[in-house]
Amino acid sequence: MMKKIIFLIIAFVIIGLSFPLIAAENSSKNSDPEFEVGLETSIGYGFHALSIAVKNIGDSTAHNITIINLSIDGNVLYNNRVTECGWDIEPGTTAFGYPNTMFFGFGRFTATATVTCDEGITGTGSGNGFIFGPFVFVP
Repeated sequence: MMKKIIFLIIAFVIIGLSFPLIAAENSSKNSDPEFEVGLETSIGYGFHALSIAVKNIGDSTAHNITIINLSIDGNVLYNNRVTECGWDIEPGTTAFGYPNTMFFGFGRFTATATVTCDEGITGTGSGNGFIFGPFVFVP
């Protein structure tokens, strides 16, 4: 009888110690995509003046990426249009998008872009630049 009790105690301890390892392994395989968003170095004119870099730093593929908001602080005139990109981004890769709008202004600015995907994940990033008329410079 004592051997059975000791055996059961050892079995419960082994199972109890191994359960968190099994749970952690399963949760890491099923994680969602995660975004790192920023402005890329570019010199542009008018429509394709800003290059928005979206990197998937998560563990699964992000489907149908969409730029849902672009806000610019500074002396810049632009039309904030939603850009339907439709990209699929694999984990560890970067895709580049361009807002579908015309830029015009003068001086320094800060642009903030927000992206989303079909999985419901949202990412926001920003960058600085300079605009002179329709010419945009992002260092």
